[in-house]
Amino acid sequence: MRAIIPIITIFSAFICCNGVEPKEEKKETPKSDTVKQVVKKDTVVTEPKTELTQTFAPFNPDNQFNNVTAVISGLKGKAHKLNYLFDSAAWSSHEEFIDKSWKKLERTRLKSMREWASKEFETPNTEAKVVFYPFSGPDFLTADAFFPNGEKYVMLGLEPVGKLPDLKKFKPGEHSDYAQDFKESLGDIFDKSYFITRKMLHDFGKQKVNGLLPVLTFFIRKTGHEIADVKYLYRFKQDSIIERPYDTKVMDRENPKEVKKPFGVRIDFVAGEKQKSVYYFKYDVSNKFFNDTCVFYKYLNADKNVVTYIKSASYLLHNGFMSNMKNMILANSGWIIQDDTGMPYKNFASNEWSIKLYGQYARPVSDFKWLNKEQALEDAFKKDSARIGKLPFHLGYHWGSKKDVIIYATRK
Repeated sequence: MRAIIPIITIFSAFICCNGVEPKEEKKETPKSDTVKQVVKKDTVVTEPKTELTQTFAPFNPDNQFNNVTAVISGLKGKAHKLNYLFDSAAWSSHEEFIDKSWKKLERTRLKSMREWASKEFETPNTEAKVVFYPFSGPDFLTADAFFPNGEKYVMLGLEPVGKLPDLKKFKPGEHSDYAQDFKESLGDIFDKSYFITRKMLHDFGKQKVNGLLPVLTFFIRKTGHEIADVKYLYRFKQDSIIERPYDTKVMDRENPKEVKKPFGVRIDFVAGEKQKSVYYFKYDVSNKFFNDTCVFYKYLNADKNVVTYIKSASYLLHNGFMSNMKNMILANSGWIIQDDTGMPYKNFASNEWSIKLYGQYARPVSDFKWLNKEQALEDAFKKDSARIGKLPFHLGYHWGSKKDVIIYATRK
């Protein structure tokens, strides 16, 4: 039985896109693009393009997406037609919890992250318009803190897209149930700085919190933005990716009587006077499903000179079955910023990259017991020890020991 434990563990890491739950230990506990639209009958085919400019409709703050997300984000007075909900015990209590939790998060993590990144990541924040965050789950929070000047954020995970709650149709008692389930879904990001995929799959599969979309839009609102529009993205085999309005039903071409589930979502939001977009895709990016014959591969591969950010990624890119994603990141990124769970350090050994290291390097947490320290990364930390800066915040699996690492690679 012991001989098969590593195999089972590797498989568990593979299915956990944005983290596994590290076990308790005494000392070292981890815990828009503009698209070319071709009208064909009832279908708008979205052809992958490389342009980064997005087209937006005029922003009306009193829209269904902005109002619902204001309520679940505890933004009293900003929900327009739904402001009356804050008079109820359920949403008044929810507002108090969110306000208290967010102030703590701001004090202990976000403020120092933003201030540090504004100095250390000045170049990618000035030059990169696309932020690529694979294995992210709904963690727009970190992407915004590090890269607030991005215009297009592309995020990937295994969690279903889901829907926003239709609060006006809730029956008595359902508001309290939803608020409680929603608070539980935020626990890990508040406490540990990352989401645990298997827990998200459970939390987002409940009757109330439907998928990742409510949490993703929550982070967009709480980081000071407003939601302008939400559209779903659908993939049909390897033929096409289509974009449709949120309330539109798209039928499955293979089973015409069935409504097709989206594999992605585009969220347009307002930052100051500028509109931007977040794209989230539910997709298995292992080589079997992600290669140059796939329309989604071609879609992602169109963006060049992006800043790629990787955190709490279960060391997936250390495996051969993720080589296509790894190679695409190396080819298309002007900057790669990650912890040690991202790209193997040896991939930066060539003269193509200049490297800055931050923090303290420690052995992977016990959930990845088959992994040792990367020799190349350990040697780099020893060699440059006098020049390695400290991190004024904590991110990642080593939430107990706070021995965090950031590798900042810039293409020469």
